[in-house]
Amino acid sequence: MLDSAFEALEMGDWRRATQLFEELNGEFPDEPEFLYYIGLAAASQGDDLRAVDAFAEAAALNPELDWVQADLGLSLYRLGEFDLAEEHLLEALLQGPEDADVLLHLGLIDLENGNQERGQRMLEESVALDPDVAALAFYQAANYELDRENFEGAVALLERAALASGPEGWRIASAELLAILVQDESSIPRIQLRVAAGIENDDNLTVSQQDLSTGIGDVAGTMEAGIDIEILRDQPFGVSVGYDFFQSLHQDLKEFDLQTNEPHIEIYDFFEPLRPVLAYRYRRDSYGGEDYLASHSVDLDFTLCPWQQTCALLGGEFENFEFDPIPERDSNRYSLFIGQQTFFWGGFLGFSLGWEPQWQDARADHFDYQAQIVRVAATAFLDRLQKGLILGASYEFESRDYDHQDPLWGFTRRDDRTVFWVGTAMPLIGPTQASLDYIRIESRSNVQLLNYDENIVSLKLWAWR
Repeated sequence: MLDSAFEALEMGDWRRATQLFEELNGEFPDEPEFLYYIGLAAASQGDDLRAVDAFAEAAALNPELDWVQADLGLSLYRLGEFDLAEEHLLEALLQGPEDADVLLHLGLIDLENGNQERGQRMLEESVALDPDVAALAFYQAANYELDRENFEGAVALLERAALASGPEGWRIASAELLAILVQDESSIPRIQLRVAAGIENDDNLTVSQQDLSTGIGDVAGTMEAGIDIEILRDQPFGVSVGYDFFQSLHQDLKEFDLQTNEPHIEIYDFFEPLRPVLAYRYRRDSYGGEDYLASHSVDLDFTLCPWQQTCALLGGEFENFEFDPIPERDSNRYSLFIGQQTFFWGGFLGFSLGWEPQWQDARADHFDYQAQIVRVAATAFLDRLQKGLILGASYEFESRDYDHQDPLWGFTRRDDRTVFWVGTAMPLIGPTQASLDYIRIESRSNVQLLNYDENIVSLKLWAWR
C-alpha cells in the first residue's frame, strides 16, 4: 500500500494519494510521515485548510520532521494567517537547510507588515538561493510597492521579474503589468487644466488679516481656474509649475470682491520610503479691485511612509507678507508641521492629525505673535456606493499669543480661532464633478470687538482635462 500511495503522489493523483495515506495513518497513527503526506496531497489540490490540519498534527508528533514546519507555514500564508505562518517559517529556517520558498514567503510577510528593508533582503536571498523563484519574488514585491504608491520602485521590480528565471506565467504576468503601468504613466498628460464655477453664501464677510468683521452677509458667484505643467517627470527628480486664479463677485458688497493670482513651482522626488517636496508660491490678493496683499512662501515637506497604511508628515514654511493699505502689518511668518496620516479598512477611511507651531515677526511689534495650531481631518472614500464619491470633515484650533501690548487697547492681545469644515465631492459626467462645502469659523479674543462667528456654504461645478 505504501508503494501505491507514493506512486499516486508522484503521478499527481491527489485524491488517490490522500485515500491511501489516510488508510496508512489509521493503521499507524503515531507515524507523522503519513500525516505529512496527507497535508502535501491536500495542499497540492488547493485545500489548504485540510493541509494545515494534517501538517499541524504531524508537527505535534514530530516538530523536527523534514519540511513539515515549512509546508505548514506556506499553507498558513496562503490562508492569510501571516503571524502564524511567520512562526512556522522561522522555525523551518532555524532547522535548516535554507529553503528559497521559506525565505521568499518570510520576505513577503515582512513587506505586508511594512518592514521593507528586511523584506527586500529576504527576497534577494531567496533568489540567490534559487533563481527559479525570481519572477514570482519580484512580481509580488512590485505589487507591494504599488500599494505604497511607489511607481518607480514597482516598475524596476517588474522589469527584473519579466527577465528573470522562473515559471513562464509569472514572467508573462510581470511583462503585462509593466506594459499597463508604463502606458498609464505615459498617458498622464504633462499639462493639466481645471476650472470651476459656483455660488457662495457668507453670513459675515470678514478680512481676517485686517481684523475686519462686517456682521453682514452676502451671496457671491465664484470662478476659479488652474493649470499645472509637469516640465520634468523622470529621474532624478520631478519639477512642476502652475498658476491658480480665483475671483468672487458679490451681489451687494462689491468692496469684498476677492481676486487671487498665484503662480507656483514644486520640485519633488521619492527616496524610499521618503517623499520630499520643495515648493515656492507667490500670491497676490485684491479686494474690490484694489491691491491688498502680496505674499511669498517657501515650503519644504517630507512624507515618510515606513508602513503600508501610515505615513509621518514633517514640514517647514517661511512666508513673507506685504500689505498695501496697512504696511505696519508687513511680516515674516515661520512655521513647522508635525503630523501623521493613516488609512483604514483598505483605504476606505483616511485620518490625519497635525500640530503646527507658528511665529510671526511684523513691522509693528504689537502684531508679533506665537501660535499653536492643531488640525484633525477624516476623509471617507465611498467608492462602494459610487465611484469617485468622497466625504470629508476637518477641525482646526489655533491659539495666538501676541508678544507686545497693543497701543490701542493697552494690553497684550490673545486670540483663539476654531474652524470646522465638512464637504463632499460627487462625480458627474466624464471629467466633471460637483462639490458642496460648509465652513464654520468661530474667532474669540480678549479684545471683545474682534469676536465673530462666520458660516460659509458653497456649491461648485468642476471640470478638468
